[in-house]
This record gives sequence, C-alpha cells and structure tokens, in this order.
Amino acid sequence: METLKAIYRNENDIKKISFLKAVFIILMFTVIQSIISFVSTIVIFIIDDNMSFGKVMIIGVLIMIFVNIIMVMVAGDQFTKERSIKINNKVKITKKDFLYVFFIIIGYILIREAVLFDILSKFEGPISDADIDYFINNASVMEANIFWVILYFQSIIQAPIFEELFFRGIILRGLLNKYENSQKKAIIYSAIAFGIVHLNIPQGINAFIGGLIIGLIYYYTKSMKLSIFAHIVNNLITFIPVPSSAIIKMIYVLLGLLFMKKGMKYIKRNKNNRLAII
Repeated sequence: METLKAIYRNENDIKKISFLKAVFIILMFTVIQSIISFVSTIVIFIIDDNMSFGKVMIIGVLIMIFVNIIMVMVAGDQFTKERSIKINNKVKITKKDFLYVFFIIIGYILIREAVLFDILSKFEGPISDADIDYFINNASVMEANIFWVILYFQSIIQAPIFEELFFRGIILRGLLNKYENSQKKAIIYSAIAFGIVHLNIPQGINAFIGGLIIGLIYYYTKSMKLSIFAHIVNNLITFIPVPSSAIIKMIYVLLGLLFMKKGMKYIKRNKNNRLAII
C-alpha cells in the first residue's frame, strides 16, 4: 500500500512500459482476476450449496473488489523502479483546477449523451436487462439493496481510485517514460488499453474516449487527485437526460465543446505553475 501512496503523491518513478507490454499486463490481470472470482464463487457453492443466489452475488462482488485492489498493489510493486528516488516535486492543486476538470468531464458527458448514446445503445452491454430481471427474481429485497449499494460504492469510490492508480499512475506513466518523445502516442496507447480491459463494445468505446480525456488531464496536471476526481464525476453523473430532438442535441454538443475547450485551455495554460520544488 505504501507504493500506491507514493504513486498517488507522484513521489516515485515507474519502469518503461511498451504498448504491447501494457496490453499483455492488462489482459493477464483481467484473466487472473476473472479466474479467482470464478473459482471463489464455485468454492462458495461447494461450502454451502443452500446459500441464496443473492448472497452468492454479494460475496462474488466483494471478492472481485478485493482481488482488484490486491492486483493493483502488486502492479505498483512490480513496476516501480527498485531504486526509485523520491521525487522532490509537490503538485499544487487549487479549487479552480477541480472546477475546470469538472467542466471538462461534464462537457464530455453532454457530447456523449447527444452523439454516442444512440450508437452505443445498439450494442449489448456487460449486463443485459435479462440478467437484471433474473437477479431481481432470485434475490430478496434486502440482498438486492445490499448488492446495488456495493456496486455503487465500487463505481464511484473503488474503481475511480484503483483504476486511476493502475491506468494513469502506472500504465500511462510507464508509457510516457517509454515514449518520452511522443507523449500523445503514450496517452492514446493508455486509452486503448483502458478500453480493452472493459471487454465489451459500449463500455470499451466510452472508456477509450474517457481514457484519452483523463490521460490528458493527468499529463497536464501530474495530479492523481484530479484524475481520480474526473473519474468519480464521470461515474457519478448519470442523471443528465438523453436529448430527443436535434436542436437539444446540438445545444448539448455546443455546450460540451465549450466546457471542454475552456477546461483544457486552463489546465494546459497552468501546467508549469503546478510544480513547485520543496
């Protein structure tokens, strides 16, 4: 955990990671996590074959969260340089930084709802309506409530923190070190890897674009706080309605582009002002 804290504080150095190595790492971690979760679920059934479906789902999700955290900790230890010298740079983040990052993500959400929603909704997501109906019909009200609370926690707390530590704090920084003469390539590669790990088309496309945006935010700010904040906002804001008319869609797109342009311009302009030697 100390290594992850150092990554969060930008106090260590990460080994160089090529694009192919990044994809391999992510696929290996995904496979290992899936196997552990699957085997754990089978073991639960063997231990107590009378356990309700709802309880099995709850335990399965908790195991998945725990395994994900452990895997990120292992990655941090593996890809931090052995003799990494503590970097004596402190990233200065202001309330304005959070505000403009918020604008960037809200801008993206507006554009996504106006342009991408209709396209992505044509593809099957990771959880279908049939899966949800099956779960509701085979779990008690209390089990269902606990399950959704855990998923909500995973979506707005655990995933933003540990996915950012992994994808921006380790993978992106490793790619930036590898492709130091082509930062754009490193950011694109990290976004592709972020999209691949979601293993389905709707989330994959959304994650790729989101990965580009958050990758740029991290590159220009060098702040895990801001990338985690951006990820939380993206996962939290689900109440913006999908526009039905062409006029409203156009308004969404124009506002989204304005917010993103203003936000990106601000974080790029203040890039050098955030680092102060201590």
